[in-house]
Amino acid sequence: MEEKCTTFRNLELEAQSWFVKVLVAEKTPIRFLRWGRLVFVDKENERMQSIIYDQDVDQLDKLLDLYKTYYVGNAKIREITGNTPILATSKHQMILSRSTYIRRTEEHERIPIEHIYQLTSFVQLPELADVPTRQINYLCSVIHVFPPRFVERTKRNLQDFVIVKEERRPLILTLWEEFLQSEAPYLKKNVHNMPIVLGMRLSVNTFYGLSIGTIPSSTILFDPPISEAEDL
Repeated sequence: MEEKCTTFRNLELEAQSWFVKVLVAEKTPIRFLRWGRLVFVDKENERMQSIIYDQDVDQLDKLLDLYKTYYVGNAKIREITGNTPILATSKHQMILSRSTYIRRTEEHERIPIEHIYQLTSFVQLPELADVPTRQINYLCSVIHVFPPRFVERTKRNLQDFVIVKEERRPLILTLWEEFLQSEAPYLKKNVHNMPIVLGMRLSVNTFYGLSIGTIPSSTILFDPPISEAEDL
């Protein structure tokens, strides 16, 4: 199978027969509108986002495990248009369905997970604050949970969490409405274990002090199997 694989960089938009070896680097819970979102990383460390819709969600959500490597083939490739959040380096996205070829690799064939997440340090946060185009990937431990609340100014719900890194400097992580279905309840349930969280594409804010928070393109991951998480 390895010799048949191409890469995201060489994948033709209208190609009919292809395979790519990919690592599932990001995966969102199934949202209430019945869709799931993933980010794949290939052997060249290029990223492509993928989406699963409607009747295919349950089956493929069980099949594709976060942090595992798969051979994927013959999915539809579409250019990202409209208001679809861009999560990856590619300007195209993969539409997965039950007809897509998906097979997990053997352990010795897997793509290494180390160094695929470019992490932001605590000391970098002030220089990145209040710049909408600058998004961060932040690894931290959750140590306290505040109750959910409604913000009149935005007409949206949110929940705040106290997080720390190696510097032991407390910081607020805000999860906005779409993250209150799965991610926030998980953190509340497991806060006594100080769960490790990797937030992808978070914003840095200075409203009422320095904090970080989710935006529509964010993904919240738990306990990533990387050395930085083990150290933390």
